[in-house]
Amino acid sequence: MKKIVGLTLVLTLLVTGALVAAVDTARADALYEIDSFTQAESLLEEQLAQVNNNADRAQILWRLARLQVSLGDELDEDDKDGRFAFYEKGEQYALQSIEAGTSWEGYLWKCSNIGRWGQTKGPLNALGKAKGMLKDLTTIVNTLNVLDSSETWYVLSSLYDELPGGFISFGNKEWAVSYMRMAMDTIPNHLFYPGHYQKLAEELYARNWSTSKRSKEMRSMEKDWKKASSNLEKYRYYEGKDGGKTKPFYSSVTLDRMSDRQEAVMVLSYALAKANMLGQLKASDVVVVEEIKELIDDWT
Repeated sequence: MKKIVGLTLVLTLLVTGALVAAVDTARADALYEIDSFTQAESLLEEQLAQVNNNADRAQILWRLARLQVSLGDELDEDDKDGRFAFYEKGEQYALQSIEAGTSWEGYLWKCSNIGRWGQTKGPLNALGKAKGMLKDLTTIVNTLNVLDSSETWYVLSSLYDELPGGFISFGNKEWAVSYMRMAMDTIPNHLFYPGHYQKLAEELYARNWSTSKRSKEMRSMEKDWKKASSNLEKYRYYEGKDGGKTKPFYSSVTLDRMSDRQEAVMVLSYALAKANMLGQLKASDVVVVEEIKELIDDWT
């Protein structure tokens, strides 16, 4: 009888200990989604000090890396040193996450922190980090075959859009648009991401193809889409995958029946209408929506 009681006690203690040590990433994710970044960071830091296995460490560390992007973004643009500190800390968290257990999120938030560092530093000053970012992003979409990460496509688009092309680097604004379309088409249903709408609109407005040029180029892209041998290569031509016959969720006509700048205004108008429908927005989304309003006023 004593042995049975003793065994029961041991099992109870083991189960209780396991429950205490369990990583509650859902709470941290919920805090992140409402812009409570400092609270989410404190929670994750507490959990990091308690975990004793690499799988849990990896999950906590990439979330801490993700938070550094947001914490850095909250600082004034003139506070470059402050921003650098957050983004560099985020890169280190991501590296530790990848070391603890390979995940696409670790690679993504490593690239996101490096990308923000580069945007703060200036594209020409960040060229040395660009190839490393592309390697990591290629690992996500080619090696790990992750195609539904909206943030990954956003970072890929930003990389190709903001880097110079030609003999200086591998920037390509046409590929950037296709990657951004993938970012748009993989936004989770319960999230808004107004910055994605703004980014696509700005890329389209800058490219400035006419309706006839779009139709011609998208027919050419369809051929490249069909013969591409890897995900990274294939999705360079995503916008022309069916020769421009795709009808975006924010449009009543297909891609080959409007110009770049017509679509850019349409994208922003849809984003603004959705923001008005949602009503209560996060503080960070409010800032982007105000920028969208200014762009609409400038472009119409």
